[in-house]
Amino acid sequence: IKHRIKLFNAMTKEETVMLKGVALLMMLGCHLGSGFGINLIHIGGVPLYDIINKIDVPVQIFTILGGYGLFYVFQKGDKHHLSRIFKLYLHYWVIISIFVTIGHFVGDSSKYPGSIKDIILNYSSFYSSWNYECWFLFPYSLLSLSYPFLFKQMSRIKARYVCLITFVIFLISGLLISKLGIQYKTSSPILYNLLYLGFLLFPFSLGAMLKRTELFSKLNVLVAKKSYGKFLVFAILVIASIIKYYIPTALFSPFYAITFIVSFVLLSQGKANIPILSAIGRHSMNIWMIHTWFLYYLFPSFIAGFKYVFLEYIALLFVSFIISFVINRIVNLMPLKF
Repeated sequence: IKHRIKLFNAMTKEETVMLKGVALLMMLGCHLGSGFGINLIHIGGVPLYDIINKIDVPVQIFTILGGYGLFYVFQKGDKHHLSRIFKLYLHYWVIISIFVTIGHFVGDSSKYPGSIKDIILNYSSFYSSWNYECWFLFPYSLLSLSYPFLFKQMSRIKARYVCLITFVIFLISGLLISKLGIQYKTSSPILYNLLYLGFLLFPFSLGAMLKRTELFSKLNVLVAKKSYGKFLVFAILVIASIIKYYIPTALFSPFYAITFIVSFVLLSQGKANIPILSAIGRHSMNIWMIHTWFLYYLFPSFIAGFKYVFLEYIALLFVSFIISFVINRIVNLMPLKF
């Protein structure tokens, strides 16, 4: 058992990458939606696609993984704090520059690029009117920028109290978002970013505390001691998925997301290796910023031409994946070092 604990006291890099791939696949599913095409499989009159989408939590998984990874480098000493954020924005700038240029000629020339104010807001990601689904970039970047200060303060408090305090902030932010009817397209960008910063702080902190407490090591002891340990983990994941399906409130999403992540790691125990999922995970950042240009803004008829939801999904993933390779090549050709 001690040998196993030594091997599996944390998420491996490969598991993190695969989980990013899973979250990306969830995100594509959420954005595509069953109403885009013909569904072939129904269960009880409900499209299978809709059933799966009800238990999707891509934003929470990405945020928890971000908190986990940044707390890891916080402990080791982060030498790429600012360059990591700059690299994220560099990919974003290359992507929007390419698609806005295309949009100017094949889409709405008044919207792409729009006014000087539109250009500033979009390139800063403070308000992404060109691609609304990039809303996540600005609040997450603020968390990534401020994490040394946040984690320094959190390290002075017991992990359970960190989770409690950030959950209260999460709860208040969620209630205000609901009560005020906060919507990205219509609400004040300042208010939206402020509230969603508070909303993301809890899953971000969950990821950080997951690393700080080395929870995987402790749970591995329990799983290794019992012959039915993995079965129990799988059963808990199934129960959590059922609860998420029947109680689709956003307040439960971070808890489901961390259950999913922990279950994935405990069930794989460092042995999981799904090349396709890993490849998608490595391109998840680019695909997140690319896919809605095809799905919503510039080429929706191309995706709709596949008619069946499953084929539309594959087409959307494939074309976004190919474009991601191009984006990476462009970024790598730039005379910049990170």
